[in-house]
This record gives sequence, structure tokens and C-alpha cells, in this order.
Amino acid sequence: MIIYGVNPVLEAIRSHPERVHYVGVAREHGGKVPRVVAEAKKAGVPVRMLPAEQIDRLATHGVHNGVVADISSAGYAGLEEVLDRPATNFVLILDGITDPQNFGAIIRVADGFGVHLVVIPQHESVGLTPAAVKASAGATEWVPVAQVTNLARTIEALKKREYWIYGAAANGDPPEAIDFGGKVALVLGSEGKGIRRNVLEHCDRVVTIPMSGHVGSFNVATAAAVLCYEVQRQRGHFSRA
Repeated sequence: MIIYGVNPVLEAIRSHPERVHYVGVAREHGGKVPRVVAEAKKAGVPVRMLPAEQIDRLATHGVHNGVVADISSAGYAGLEEVLDRPATNFVLILDGITDPQNFGAIIRVADGFGVHLVVIPQHESVGLTPAAVKASAGATEWVPVAQVTNLARTIEALKKREYWIYGAAANGDPPEAIDFGGKVALVLGSEGKGIRRNVLEHCDRVVTIPMSGHVGSFNVATAAAVLCYEVQRQRGHFSRA
């Protein structure tokens, strides 16, 4: 798989250099490219100097900053394997996110706010595409993503593991009225339709972000940031010393 952009390539080198077949950099490009070259060589990753036109073709005309990398696809995490880890207690479930920019931004939020696992359905959902990797600024290298065939069954399996499931939708309770201690799974729906009814029915409680503006809802990545922040705030992750 070809990934592109300075940050995604750097994170791939830093997290899993053994998966990077080579890093390609444009001969004519400056900026942060020397840092990428230096880190690649330090990690033992081959570096190829390529014409700008070839970089454009490899990056499918995305914003690549003059840098691409050919990496082995990481694949998706095993749901049970991640849930069995003693530290796992914060899960994000995404119901039908189809925009790679939103998906990548949510993965970046998940990394920033200590989410241990992101769960997506196999169908009608974007996956770990190059565009999503780029939008995540490399966070996909650090956050496990599991694909499942049925979100409702996955939610019921989480309940058996003593998770409380909170669906982000209208007409629910404000985040500050909910105790996000213990094992928590947040469910966020698609950009247009929200959480599907058959999935929302399996949630323990609905959480609604209060708004005072004229637009009726937040972008799904923004909503993810607000709710993930509140979970970690309640857990004391942002308390001052």
C-alpha cells in the first residue's frame, strides 16, 4: 500500500519500520523531507529519490509533501485480542463512516485521547485506505482498528465484558450527566444518517452534546473529540499537578 505525506510516513517509520519497503522522496522537494530521509536511513529503510511526476502518480494526486512510502498493509486488529488486554477499557464504535477524511480525523482523535480500540463494520464503511491514513496524520499506525460483521452483536459481546455502551444521538443526556468511569464504549453514527436504529437500540444510554449555535449538529470527528475528551477528563487525565 502506498501512503503519502510527511507525518504518515514518519509515523510508519517510527512505529513499524519493518513494514516499510521503501520511502520515496521528490528530488526537487525541500521542507521537512530531509528529516524523513534521516529517520528512514536511521531505521534501515531504503530511500529512493524519485521525479516529482512519479510521486504524483504514486500518491494519486493527494497532498503528499514530496514524500511517499510503500508499506505492507497492517491489516485489522483482532477484536478479542485487543479486548483481552488488561489495559483496554475505552472503545470507539463507528457505525458507517464513509468519508476517509472524517475517519482519519477520528483515528487521530482516538490516538490523542487514549482510545484503546476503534471498531468499524466490514460493509458500508471506509477502511484503512491511503486517504484515511493521510487524514489521520499517521495515527493509524498507533490505534488498533477492528472490523466486525455485525455491530449489534459486537455491542452485546462488549456488555458481557462489563462495558457500558453510550450512543451519540439526539434527545439524550449531556456528557457531564453521565459517569464515564469503568469500561466505556462510545458509538458514533454516519455523517448523514447517524447511528442506525438497530444499533442504537443496543446502547445502554444516549448522550447528546449541548449546542447553542444555529447548525444542528457537529461533524462526526468533532463530536468524537468532544466526547472522548469528556471521558478522559472525568478519569482525571487532564487534572493539573
